[in-house]
Amino acid sequence: MKDTEPIKALSTELNRLSEIAAKDSKVKFTSLAHLLTEEFLKSCYCELNHQAAAGIDQVSYASYGENLERNIADLVKRMRENRYRANDIRRVWIPKPDGRQRPLGIPVLEDRIVQRGVAKILNAIYEQDFLDVSYGFREGKSCHDALKTLELSIMKGGANYLVDVDIKGYFDHVDHKWLMRMLKERIVDRTILRLIGKWLRAGVLEEGEKTRNFVGVPQGGVISPLLANIYLHYVLDLWIMRKVKRELAGRIYLIRYADDFVIGCTDREDAQKVWEMLPERLKQFGLELSPEKSRMIEFGRRAYLEGKKEGNRLGTFDFLGFTHYMTRSRKGGARLGRKTIGKRYKSTLIAMNDKLRKLRNLLSFRELHEHLGRVLKGYYNYYGFAGNAATLSKFAYAVEHMWFKWLNRRSQRKSFNWEEFKERLKRFPLPRPRIVKGYTWIYAAGM
Repeated sequence: MKDTEPIKALSTELNRLSEIAAKDSKVKFTSLAHLLTEEFLKSCYCELNHQAAAGIDQVSYASYGENLERNIADLVKRMRENRYRANDIRRVWIPKPDGRQRPLGIPVLEDRIVQRGVAKILNAIYEQDFLDVSYGFREGKSCHDALKTLELSIMKGGANYLVDVDIKGYFDHVDHKWLMRMLKERIVDRTILRLIGKWLRAGVLEEGEKTRNFVGVPQGGVISPLLANIYLHYVLDLWIMRKVKRELAGRIYLIRYADDFVIGCTDREDAQKVWEMLPERLKQFGLELSPEKSRMIEFGRRAYLEGKKEGNRLGTFDFLGFTHYMTRSRKGGARLGRKTIGKRYKSTLIAMNDKLRKLRNLLSFRELHEHLGRVLKGYYNYYGFAGNAATLSKFAYAVEHMWFKWLNRRSQRKSFNWEEFKERLKRFPLPRPRIVKGYTWIYAAGM
């Protein structure tokens, strides 16, 4: 019981920060670092991913935890004596769905612990400031929520024109000076600001060569998603919803998940105005639109029905893993359709095929079956969204045949034929695709 008392006290303290922030949007917080206690940082350690890769010091989650009390006590002491130093970040490259590679920065475990603590403190404050248009890396919000809002803005809100935007290398171009200025709108605790500054300026180690960060936030840092959200909160969200909105004749909708966002307008002139203003706004803060991935398009119910009369086919756009398009509704009208982005669909199957090929003789049948089941459940839980049933069925069909192929290659002799395989599937079934997020929100909204 005694062990939980400090955590409960800290939770109360974080709630108090939230209440103060909610009551006064201009108040600045001067004393926050005292919350980074031993008990708090131990709880932060427990919340980290146990399987995450180690940083440059090669200290794993398990090895650090063997002497957790002593390690955390030493960490807190160094922080209080201003002897804590941010370590260099190990950079690795991971494949993106479009075939390119994305840099991932891996901080050492100790830095992740402190970042987790600072992120929780800042979250308590900034959750009161963030607007409802932001969905990425926020508690209680998800990609599916953003997709629902997008559909409602098009089908119910009358968004007839969309500004489909991609920021070129967003995480790599966040301006440190601007970010620190934005943080100082709420945070004036020097210790917290100094910690964030250290993480931003940490060196990046790649193949033995070290470079210094003067711009950007490393993807992979525990606090990076929050800092990236704060940056776009000031650069984009407040600008669109508090300033630009007042200058438009019609309605405007912003749906943002991290740096991926769509802007919808009811009027063409408004959309054109936003499209022309946006590049200059981003440029002020060191950001740039990706010209090949950004555009303004006519979309929605009206455009679809008019195009259908004239024999014109409406374009599509990609957002949060789905290709969105307008199609015929059951009653002969128009509805928003969606399917898994083609490149995502193919890259997932390629990665799954490669994984099964590598693991087929390393794991037992039951272990391999459990692994594939976990992967499929995760895939279906995300892509099992209203309108995507046909693509999911196609995916399940491809996986089933892939499963048959690699089970038959677990030895030099062919294991079984297709009929025998189907019998085994009855005993060891694979998760079936299903729509986990239906259209119920549309009916609830009165459509």
